[in-house]
Amino acid sequence: MPADLVVVGDASVDHYVQVPHLATSDNKAIGRYLGAFGGGMSANLAAAAAAQGVRTRLITKVGTDAEGPAELRALTLHGVDTSASVQDPEHRTWMCFVQLDETGEKALIGADTGIKIPHLEELEAGAVQGGRIVAPLADDLVWATGVAQHAVDGGAQVAIDLEPDAFGPDDPRLHTLLGHTDYVFLNSASARKFHPDSHEAAAEQLHALGPGTVVVSRGEQGAYCSVAGDAAFTAHGASDVPVVDTTGAGDALAGAFLAGVLQGHPAETCLRTAVALATACVTQVGSRTYLTDLSSTPTVIDRITIERNR
Repeated sequence: MPADLVVVGDASVDHYVQVPHLATSDNKAIGRYLGAFGGGMSANLAAAAAAQGVRTRLITKVGTDAEGPAELRALTLHGVDTSASVQDPEHRTWMCFVQLDETGEKALIGADTGIKIPHLEELEAGAVQGGRIVAPLADDLVWATGVAQHAVDGGAQVAIDLEPDAFGPDDPRLHTLLGHTDYVFLNSASARKFHPDSHEAAAEQLHALGPGTVVVSRGEQGAYCSVAGDAAFTAHGASDVPVVDTTGAGDALAGAFLAGVLQGHPAETCLRTAVALATACVTQVGSRTYLTDLSSTPTVIDRITIERNR
């Protein structure tokens, strides 16, 4: 099917353990196994966008073990087209192990099985170039730039999510990728790598490198959005929502924001809906569990307040 948003990257199986505290170096935490849930930054983003009614394709790579095809089927049930994904009979599906404490904070260990993302040569150019926005996983900057180049060659815009451990702010490879990028999403830790004290200053640095829209997720404090040469907004979240699991909240925010862009909504509306979906995400264990019932989302949206910063 044609897709408006094409997401290229990871889909994982996340194994959760409820622990009394997060284990640190030379320490252990004995907890209760909660089960396995679908995960992966790219898969989570794609599912969030599809839940907003946007035609979404995910191109990922999984094994032919029981978990890989099951993960693709689960994403299909969320409305995500996975038909261009790759299945590898030689490797297990990418997985993560998540420690979850009583506050909803987590420590995540990824077990790279060798097939976290498709090789560039495994990507069908037509499948990548069919979207209006292409969102590559940005863990590997050179790989993401290759996907972004495919997108730009096909006339698409590019969106990335920068995790703090995946980049250095002065890395020329990052600057090359940002030169292809229209939308960039960061959490507070990533934003501090561009400026230690100010999300606004971090956004301005990023604008200078290429992206026209910068969105900084700020946890329970909401999110900040800056559009180059235009407005900037802060969305303040609903503070009394019970936080069960913060895994995937940033992915939900990015997916919902891009869905709003593709539906023609202004940045202010996109940000409000994105924060509402991220809020819904943290109320249940598992990064996509919240998608089974979004009936309360309109109520949450009404509680998100927007402050115009410029």
